[in-house]
Amino acid sequence: MNALASSLATDPFHARFGCALPRTMRNEITRHNMSWANFTDRFSPTSGPLRLGSWTAARTTGGKTSFDATFGIADTIITCAATTYGPIEALTSMLYDAGFRLEILSFHQQIIGGETATFVLVERDGRREWAMAIDADSTLSSIRAIVAGANILHR
Repeated sequence: MNALASSLATDPFHARFGCALPRTMRNEITRHNMSWANFTDRFSPTSGPLRLGSWTAARTTGGKTSFDATFGIADTIITCAATTYGPIEALTSMLYDAGFRLEILSFHQQIIGGETATFVLVERDGRREWAMAIDADSTLSSIRAIVAGANILHR
């Protein structure tokens, strides 16, 4: 069995959806024989210091969009706003202002059925972690993956 076939054999995402993970993420999980539940617990945590409440967007002038969000941070609810050219720029700005500093090193999306899977490699203070989210809306998939990454990095 070649290296790709071997890594796909231990890839719970591939087993579930028939699509391969990003190579460096797949290389990381081949060292661990993960079930789907372990995979989602590891890369798409539903708990952590940061929770996304709402996310809205409205077009403004000059090709920009006004984004508004609410986040739960521990026991506090905060509202954030940013006017940027895209949702990822807005989200990272909002997270930075809220104390969740991270850099997105790699970003991948795959269509799986009627949903979008987003994979992000994020970094904070030299620590790199993969995170994932799946949502019917590709923008929300991206946002949820980055929030998952922030939670993983801020554990």
